[in-house]
Parts: sequence; C-alpha cells; structure tokens
Amino acid sequence: MVGAELQQGIVSLFQGQGEAAVDRWVATTCGYCGTGCGLYLGVKDGRAVAVKPDTAAPVNKGHLCLKGLYEWKTLHHPERATVPLRRRGREMHPVTWERALEEVAQRLREALATGGPEAAGIYHGGQLTLEEYYAIHKLAKGVLGTPNIDANTRLCMASTVSGYIRSFGVDAPPGCYEDLDVSRLIFIFGANPAEMHPQLWQRILRNRKLNGARIMVADPRLTLPARVADIHLRLRCGSNIPLLYGLINILIKEDMLDRDFIRRATAGFEELARAAAAFPPERVAGLTGVPAADIVAAARLFGRSPSAVTVFCQGVNQSSQAVDTVTLINSLHLITGKIGRPGSAPFSLTGQASALSMREIGGGGSLPGFRNPENPEHRRQVADYWGIPEERLPRRVNDINRMLELVEDGRLKVLWVIGTNPAVSLPDLGFSRRQLEKVFLIVQDIFYPMETAAFADIFLPGAGWGEKTGVVTNSERRLNLVRRAVDPPGEARDDLAIVSHVARYLGAGSLFAWQGPEDAFRELRELTRGRPNDMTGVDYALLERLGGVQWPCPEGGRGTPRLYTDGVFPTRAEEAQGYGEFHHPEGRARLLAVPYAPPPEVPDGEFPFWLNTGRVIEHYHTRTRTKRIPELQALVPGAYVEINPADAARLQVTDGELVQVISRRGWIQVPARLTEVVAPGEVFVPFHFGDLDPGERERRQAANHLTGRNVDPLSGQPMAKAGACRIEKLQAGSTGQEGRGEKGNGPRIFYKSRKGL
Repeated sequence: MVGAELQQGIVSLFQGQGEAAVDRWVATTCGYCGTGCGLYLGVKDGRAVAVKPDTAAPVNKGHLCLKGLYEWKTLHHPERATVPLRRRGREMHPVTWERALEEVAQRLREALATGGPEAAGIYHGGQLTLEEYYAIHKLAKGVLGTPNIDANTRLCMASTVSGYIRSFGVDAPPGCYEDLDVSRLIFIFGANPAEMHPQLWQRILRNRKLNGARIMVADPRLTLPARVADIHLRLRCGSNIPLLYGLINILIKEDMLDRDFIRRATAGFEELARAAAAFPPERVAGLTGVPAADIVAAARLFGRSPSAVTVFCQGVNQSSQAVDTVTLINSLHLITGKIGRPGSAPFSLTGQASALSMREIGGGGSLPGFRNPENPEHRRQVADYWGIPEERLPRRVNDINRMLELVEDGRLKVLWVIGTNPAVSLPDLGFSRRQLEKVFLIVQDIFYPMETAAFADIFLPGAGWGEKTGVVTNSERRLNLVRRAVDPPGEARDDLAIVSHVARYLGAGSLFAWQGPEDAFRELRELTRGRPNDMTGVDYALLERLGGVQWPCPEGGRGTPRLYTDGVFPTRAEEAQGYGEFHHPEGRARLLAVPYAPPPEVPDGEFPFWLNTGRVIEHYHTRTRTKRIPELQALVPGAYVEINPADAARLQVTDGELVQVISRRGWIQVPARLTEVVAPGEVFVPFHFGDLDPGERERRQAANHLTGRNVDPLSGQPMAKAGACRIEKLQAGSTGQEGRGEKGNGPRIFYKSRKGL
C-alpha cells in the first residue's frame, strides 16, 4: 500500500498532464467516495482521455486523489459490457434488449402472481444518480409493491441512518466540510480519512497548520491519522460503547456541559447520565484497553474545546452496537452544545459517491422526502402524488439479509441486482453465494465479467460514470451534477432508461414518462417540498452555476451549510422519518441511554485473534472498476493480512509468507504483512478482493469468506469490524484447505455453479 502522503505527491506530478491532447473538458463530479470532488473529464475524438481537478470546486479546491486521477480509464476498458446476455445452460449468450426486458418483466409478473409481493426483490448500489434511485424505488414500491428493496447502504451507512433518525428525527448530516476548516478539535472516530476521504484529510491538516486545530482519534489500528493525532484512543475491536460512555461520564462529572442547550433542546438527559455513571474511567479502561488517564484527557479535550467535529465511518457503522454508537456520538455533541454552529457537528462520512442520494429517496427504508412509511399521512402524500393505491406501498422493507433468507426458504423467486457486487461485498460468502445461485438473478452492471454476473440468468449492460447526466449528493448534503461526456459502449444504456423501459413492459409506463434525468429530478423535487431535505429551489442550472447546493434549499434559497442552528430538530410526528415511538411536540433531540453488550463473537482458544476488515486508498469497494486500472492494480494487486510482529514471531510467520486466515465461516489464503498498524491480538484484511477472477482462483482471498451474519438489530448492518479468527502457517507441500471450504465441508476452490462457474 502506498502511503497517503506519497500518493498525494504522485497525484501532484500528474494533474493537468495531457491537456494539449484534449478536444474539450466536461465539468463533472468524481464517481468514487462520498466526498464529491469536482473535476473535468477530457475528451478527444469522442473518447475519454484525461482527468484534471476543478480548481473552482468548493469541495476539493483543485486537488484529486489517485483514484480520481485515473477514473477516465474505466470508460473504454475492453471488459465494458456492451450487449444484454441470457443464460442457456452454463453459458451466457447475447440477446436483444427487447427480449431481455420482456423476460425481466415477465419473470417479475410471474413471481408476484405466484408468490405475492415478497417473491420479487431489487438490490442496488451507491454509485447511481439520484434520478436513477428515484426510478428504482418508484418501480419497487409504487409498481411492484414489494417490500424487498434495499441498497448497499445496508453495508455502508445504514447504522448512521438509524442513529441520526433516532437522535434528530431524520437522516440528515448536521455539519459541512467548512466545519473541518474551522473547528478547534477534529475527533476521528472509527474512520481513516487519510485513505478513504483524502481531500477531507488535507482540509483537516490545513486547519491544524493554519489554526492549531487538535486531532483526536479513536481506532484499534495505528492509521496515519492516529500516528499524527494529539491523542490516540487505541480501543479494542467492538468496544465503542464503553469508550463513549467513559467520555460522557467525565463530561458530566466535571460539568463540561451546555446545560442551557440540554434544557431547551433535548430530552432524556437524566437517563443518559445514569447510564454513563456506570462507566468510570477505570472500568472503561478494562473494557477497551485504553488507559484511564487517556480517557480523562480525551474527555477534557473535547469538553473544553470551543468547537469540535466528530467524523465517523465504518469503524462505527460496521462494528458492534453500531446504531447505539452513532446515538452516543450524537449525544456527545448534544450535551456539550457542539452542534448547529461553525466547527461543531457529529459528521458521518459516506463511502460512495451518491450514497446520500440513495438515502434521500428511501434507500434506508423510508419514502421519498424523508417520509415515514408507517405514518398514514406520509403514505397518503406519496401515493396521491404517484397516483397509486396507498395499500400498495410497503410499510416496512426487507433488507438484503432478509432477502437472502427468503431465497433460502423458496419465497423470493427473482432478484434484480443493479450496480453492486454482492458476490464479494456481502458477509458470509458461503451462504450468500448459495442464495445467488438459487434465485433467478438479473444483474445490471457496466463490466462483464464481474463476480455477481457469474450467477446471473440475465445480464443488462449499464452506462457508467462519464456516460450519463444526473445528480449525486455528497456527505455534506451537497447536490452536485455528473455530466455525460462520452457515449456508453455498444448497446449499453443508462440505468434510468433501463428501469423506465421495464416499467413500460409492466404496463406502468405512464408513471415513468420522462424525457430524461432532468424531468425525473423535477418530479422528485416536488416530493421534497416542505420536507427536511427540501430541494424545490434547485435545478440543474443552479447546480452548474454554484458548483453544487446543500439541501435544504427551498424555492428562492441558495442552500443550507449547517442544520439545527436554532436548536430545533425535526422530531415532531408530522416531520419525523423514523419508525420509533419517540416524537417530541417541541422538536427536541433525543438523548438515549443505550445498553452495553460485548460483541456477539469474541476471540477464544480456537479463534484467538480479533478480525477487522476494511479499505485501502488504492482500491474502491469490490474493485469492479479499480482492478481494471493498471496503475492502481499494480500498487495493491492482492489481499493480505496485517499481523503484529509480536504475534508473527510467536507463530513463526515471516513478512510476505502465505498464511491461512480461518474463521467459523470459512478461510482465505493471503500473504502476511507484518506491521504495528495492528495491535497484538488483532489482524486486518482489506475487503476489496474477490476470488473469482482469472489468476485469482488458485487461492481464496475474499475477506467476506471470514465475516459472519451477525447484524445490528436496529439497522440490519453486518458487523464486519468485530469478529474472531486464527492464523495458520501452510505446511510444506500443502496446497491449502482442500476439503475445508465453507463450514469446513466444501471444495478448496469456489464451487462450480450450475450457472457456469
């Protein structure tokens, strides 16, 4: 892995090169992480040939990371999907769009007719546009009436969604990037912005250099932010709750509170205080491994700082008690009044370019406009606007975990996967892949082959970034435009067109009678009128003129950088998005006393190591795109396991040696990387890598062979950050785990599927 500082230097050497060979530059937004960097895509003779940063973009101000710099190379790759495919036996064969879409519609109709609404489902990714998400959810909820509609926000941000709703009433990040520029304290909790959100990390470092901002990090690993932090709280995996309670305990004990804000803007402080009293620093030290003195110092740094931003990501969302952790992070800010003003916010960082767009229209289980599907008035508003019977709208959705269980039970017959790769990204791959094999699977993606397409019965080629126009919303609620710069390859179509055509084959074409994405945006915009994410003042021209706009932006507005500046929260029943019973007529935020329980899986004699999985800067999610960029693939060509040198010495494992990582679910074979980035007793495996690609089948390296199906009970988000495993050396002459596949009883290589693997 190339260090973040070195990567920034490499990027600076190449930015702007090749301008003389470009016919035109098209302004657009990066399609990788949720930062939302502005850039220009260079086109020569109808082909993308270069990228350069937008120096006027308010988000990245003329800088890009390595992934963004090479993003253009995905557009004309020889493995871009160009024609629809249909399975015949073990082979996939080209078919016409008409035949493919007719069969998709027919399969959906048959499933609903024979099995009811639960017999069909859709699972989509976080790299589409707001307009495409809107079409997908309108089709699923308004036409099919199925509760089986989910997005890979379930793997990424679902716990933040639930936590924000729980505390504030709706899923709306309160802060903005400017807060990172001006805050006196940046508390990085379970996140690594140096690798996952590099431009935000650069803003944090500039704030430290110019303003003397302090940095505090809570992370089991010794990441770059942890190495440069003023305080590193190196907690054990799965111990977020006691650490946060320990901080709150000291804040209350030493009266570092904003009691006026607590009194007028919150409810539940007494219950929270009683719960925190059970977590004095000495007890927290025993539960977390963080010295008691560091816990006290961290609480004082947070409490005494005039402003503080807590940025958090997957170390929260994918860990044990994730929603409870988000709730306590919110409470940390509420009891100190550090919210709704410059430099102060609990601020989640989203992992995908348009993941927040997905949440705005219902990717977390709600209805468009942050409406509560169990609120009769909210349901009526959406049903009337769409012109459908209210009873068709599902009151609750089944997440992808539940969908796979329905497949196993024979109840879900047809699954449509759009723009995501669950054959690598879902936990417990042994179980997940068996369900993908059983169901009639429609896969819609921009590349072929890709792992999930190996299970497809029908494959539909989609248009990718740079080939379509629409809106993407970044982590700070900023609506940005992505622009079509080149044509999709072959017969590939954009996802909005594909979904709209399926609707027409289902007889619902009048509900999707858009001439293009801007028409779809105008329709969606009306469903946000008067809602917490009001976009009625936004159009494409305004987004282009201002370089993005932060919602809420009602008619006549120009966007809203920060929320809750008046100390009033959308927790009234008529406003709230959540399913819970907490509604406050005065619009107060909720302070909740959450219980603490150890993670459901902990190290023991058979599996003595904590297992942590995550990302690296060079790759993006399941590498569907980045593995096809030679410069990025060469930097990190395969998975590995980080092991502390002390553990490696005890195991007699050397750096680079191929080892087996084994959990209760399965195993992988990867090289050992000896590093003090991980603490003794803990290991880390990057999750980006599949094991179905040519050249990768000789050994398994997908981290999700190891992860389990334990999920947060409130968000349904899998726990990929707190499991247990063991490390084994390969014996001389061994070829690995022959006879020990999933559950210890499968073939060494991923099994041959009836669908062609």
